[in-house]
Amino acid sequence: MFGDKFYKKINKLAPWQQTVFALALAERMYPNYQLFSDTSHFGSGERFRETLNILWTYLTVKGSRVDLGAELESFESMIPDPSQFESYGAYPALDACVALGCAFNSVICRIGEEAIEASHASLGTVAGFVELLAERELSEEELYEEELLMAEMEFQVALLERVNQPRDAEAILAIRDFAAQEGVSNIGISLD
Repeated sequence: MFGDKFYKKINKLAPWQQTVFALALAERMYPNYQLFSDTSHFGSGERFRETLNILWTYLTVKGSRVDLGAELESFESMIPDPSQFESYGAYPALDACVALGCAFNSVICRIGEEAIEASHASLGTVAGFVELLAERELSEEELYEEELLMAEMEFQVALLERVNQPRDAEAILAIRDFAAQEGVSNIGISLD
């Protein structure tokens, strides 16, 4: 199911569904950003959380007025450049920002590839973390044997099924709760 067939299904999503898909991946990666922000004293995990909440509200509350351009501009100052940090955590934090940026861009510019870009960012986080633990680069076959990567792909398939429904505020909020994974990120980071 994962691969070309999966990405063809993502391409068929309505623009709002692509936004929800990208935002859900950012929601799941939020603990990665929060931990990096706490340990590096860069950016703000609270501001990242607030930005997520603003977009969830935008998607679920009719008539909510948000200057998404201003929000995106404010958010961009929180994106880490991994070359400026010694901590590996800058990479998962950057990927979380990429996914959140994709959610913004899917509303603002709607190129149509934002959900796929967010998917790649989340998969990249997991693959990079698995290779960090292995202390070497892994082949594609080796990566696909890794439990964390399998869990990520299963999560994204389940997310796609949940997103591929008629638009409903309660369903979108249920997707948010599903994506939060009880506070555990795609690489197993928990803020508790």
